[in-house]
Amino acid sequence: MRAALLAMKRGERAYLGPLAALLGPLLPAGAVLVPVPTTRRRAAERGFDQAVELAHRAAASRTGRIVAALRKTGAAQRGRGRDERLAAAGRFHVPVAPDAGPVWLVDDVVTTGATLLDAAGALRAAGWRVAGAVVVAQTPAGRETSRVRGRLVEA
Repeated sequence: MRAALLAMKRGERAYLGPLAALLGPLLPAGAVLVPVPTTRRRAAERGFDQAVELAHRAAASRTGRIVAALRKTGAAQRGRGRDERLAAAGRFHVPVAPDAGPVWLVDDVVTTGATLLDAAGALRAAGWRVAGAVVVAQTPAGRETSRVRGRLVEA
């Protein structure tokens, strides 16, 4: 899992399908997915935005659809400590009005949850209803390695 995620983050597309296949069973059929975008710089370096690519593949497996409702306006979280990550807010802009029922956020890895909370907050402030989020892996607190997929749902 770790090798596949790192390869994807280096720009290898071969693992996108298998990683997205882990997300499909976590989503309801017909789910509306909102990828959590990376920075334009990281997407350009890699040649693609991993959350967008994962969301497209996961949506196809669940007869769902993608809505590109988020725009990244802040800096990447990479290299930031836990406190810095959690303090960062307002990194997303929502340029489109709600056009769907509940949506699911899609991202590759969750470390502290700060990015997902920030993205969900931006969507909610713009009138969207966020059902939850799916991620391929979670970084355990204090470690750099990833563990198996997870589903985060807010009550």
